[in-house]
Amino acid sequence: MTHAVNNWDTLSWEDQQELQDKKIRTMVQEVAKYHPAYKKLMKENDINPADINSVDDFVKNFPFTEKKDIAPTDDNPFKPSYFLMQKVEDPAYQPRFMIATTGRTSFSTPFWYTNWDLDNIMAVVARRVMEVTGMTKKDVIVNSFPYSPHLAFWLVYYATTGNRLTAIHTGGGKILGTQKIMNITYSLKGSVFVGVPGYMYHVFKTALGSERFLSDIRLLITGGDRCTRTFRKRIGSLLQNMNANDTRICAAYGFTESRVAPLECPHPDGVDGELTGYHTYPDLEFWYCIDPKTGERVGPGERGELVWTALGGRGTIVMNYRTGDIADGGIIYEKCPWCGRTVPRISSMISRRSEVKDVQFDKVKGTLIDLNQFYSVMPTFEDVDEWQVILKQGESMIDELIINVSPRKKRKFNESKFKRELMAHVKREMEITPNQVNVMTADEISRSLGMETQLKEKRILDLRPR
Repeated sequence: MTHAVNNWDTLSWEDQQELQDKKIRTMVQEVAKYHPAYKKLMKENDINPADINSVDDFVKNFPFTEKKDIAPTDDNPFKPSYFLMQKVEDPAYQPRFMIATTGRTSFSTPFWYTNWDLDNIMAVVARRVMEVTGMTKKDVIVNSFPYSPHLAFWLVYYATTGNRLTAIHTGGGKILGTQKIMNITYSLKGSVFVGVPGYMYHVFKTALGSERFLSDIRLLITGGDRCTRTFRKRIGSLLQNMNANDTRICAAYGFTESRVAPLECPHPDGVDGELTGYHTYPDLEFWYCIDPKTGERVGPGERGELVWTALGGRGTIVMNYRTGDIADGGIIYEKCPWCGRTVPRISSMISRRSEVKDVQFDKVKGTLIDLNQFYSVMPTFEDVDEWQVILKQGESMIDELIINVSPRKKRKFNESKFKRELMAHVKREMEITPNQVNVMTADEISRSLGMETQLKEKRILDLRPR
């Protein structure tokens, strides 16, 4: 059985289920032989590979994998190697190309591709990225993702180079710098701009201020962070001010562990259109949602934590992997009304379970704050241009919530009134009151966010002692 199928996006639901049942059966048998971690896991849980004949059997019987199971530690820095398929005598199983997680500690987690994976996963997904987004050989594509061993940069590289598209891989603000990226986009008439949403907005705002009107941009492809409705409207307005009036947007949902990235298809109404959902690859991967508290599978379209499984591959493999990401609208099993593809679509509104924090605002009890809410609450305050949220520990071990903000330029600006109204806005929307609001210039907040120095802007910082 070949790995990818040519009609991946037009299969009926029945054909998809039949294909996934066959693939999960084969995959479980493969990991039982060649995957050190799952070989051990199946033995410890008395799982017979012959008993798993469908995705339903798999969901019921196969234990979850989580980040802590894979990530290296001081005690065991070699944990990621247990998730490498190992068949020494077969060159198709030899690791050749690595990407890695950013890592919250000194350790990042490597994920390996073999040559087989590069040909049958990376190259296939790269071709589909071109198909779903509608990039063509007439486009000039500017890749502003940071140059690093991360999925975002390299998937764009393979999607453009592998499909013979014209592309400039800038390496992001940390490598080339915003001024040069802006000038390249302007002088080469870039038509597709790819990058992290916050940095993309930073580049376009710089271009508008420099009167380098990027009027040829017709498509934005975002990844690495949330692409909210408010952001889409703001960046659409920014581009319209530069005479780019028909720009469409596609957000990608990628994470290192999967080695692939589903995307939205571009909606004809441009940046202010409906959110199409992330179009998955049913011949390469299996998705479902669970209740994050109970671990029980939820129904179609129901809010839940996303769980991912590889349906083939060599190199680093994870199965029944809890992503920690919550899809507000779950997974939709209906034909996409915009592009007509018959693939499972993940809700475009995704938030991280790990960003619900316990904050001790007083000595009596803590308050649970969903930091994800700031991504929608802050941009809806009309006078806010850029923002940053910081949690730190103040005196007497009491936590403090500080908001750094750069306001939109206005002829008359009352700083005291601005702070007062912003604090009231946050309290009204989130039922918490910030301890402090710091008003910064555009340059100051750009430095604080690390627009030119970090792989991804530091939008929310928890600086409290662990």
